[in-house]
Amino acid sequence: MSAMAAVLVGLVVLPSVTGAVLLGTGRPADRWAFPLGIGVAVVTLGLAVAAAVGRGELSGGFLAGIPAGLRVDGLSAVLVLTVAAVLPPVLVFAAGDLPRDGTRARFVGLMLLFAAAMLVTVTATTLLTLLMAWEVMGATSYALIGFRWHETRRATSGAVAFLTTRAADLGLYVAAGAALAG
Repeated sequence: MSAMAAVLVGLVVLPSVTGAVLLGTGRPADRWAFPLGIGVAVVTLGLAVAAAVGRGELSGGFLAGIPAGLRVDGLSAVLVLTVAAVLPPVLVFAAGDLPRDGTRARFVGLMLLFAAAMLVTVTATTLLTLLMAWEVMGATSYALIGFRWHETRRATSGAVAFLTTRAADLGLYVAAGAALAG
């Protein structure tokens, strides 16, 4: 594996695994979730800079050998940097905004998974990779918008976001079906 391929793997795996661990750990991780999440976000930003400069590519087989891959080109370099640059300030703001007795680990875990899914979405080289990342991004987006679900307004906003993205997804899946058929 080349150095740039390793950077791409780290760019996606670091926030994904950390987010999954925080979600799996739950309340016991609340005390250290934000320091860990912000640290991972800063490292992800460093990896994003390296990926944008190095313009790496990674490809391989997924389930049953179906091709999957990531590549950083001119446009995706800008988007990778944007996603990674926005993540640390969002987490810093949320650290001050979320109540101490809230489910902080769940929020940070969802945010890191959302960012990882966005990074995969903007670097995907195959339709399957794009669609899988898109679904994870949609699910985590819904969970983040409706994070404070006990507040009626936020729960309603989450439901509206979910229905809106599901409706928009129909167009994406029609286009994907056309691409596969033609």
